[in-house]
Amino acid sequence: MKKVFIVLIALFISVSGFGQKITSSVVATAGNSVETNDMSVSWTVGEVAVETIGEKGVTPILTQGFQQAYFEITSIGDPVSEEFNIKVYPNPATEFIWIEIESQGIKKGIVEIYNLEGKLVYNKNWEFVDGPQRITINNLGSSQYILRVTEPRGRILQSFKLIKR
Repeated sequence: MKKVFIVLIALFISVSGFGQKITSSVVATAGNSVETNDMSVSWTVGEVAVETIGEKGVTPILTQGFQQAYFEITSIGDPVSEEFNIKVYPNPATEFIWIEIESQGIKKGIVEIYNLEGKLVYNKNWEFVDGPQRITINNLGSSQYILRVTEPRGRILQSFKLIKR
């Protein structure tokens, strides 16, 4: 029995030590990458463009294409109306997110965050002013959440999948 246990441990160590690791990569017809002390720029030709906006007040980040380490679909369904536009970023997030609502008519709303079990973990009445508003999420565990923005009357404006890392 002792020999079997030692063989199993040796097998586990050898498999975990020599196991494969998958890294993200891009196959493109052309491209290049340049780095300096405070900036990194890389580009490829022939990819669909996706834009990532950096944190307000900090050095802006602009990412185009699928060179991102993680690409997630975050909006759940279409907005119920074309008279407003809701942005939630960055997503995935670690400490906080920004919510920005561009609307002429909607000035108040409720922001709710649910865990995957359906439990409400964040609920706040918001008065939407010009520019993004910050929500601190560092008290949430690393997981996926559903962020829902509703009108005070209860009509759901839009839902998003929020990824907390």
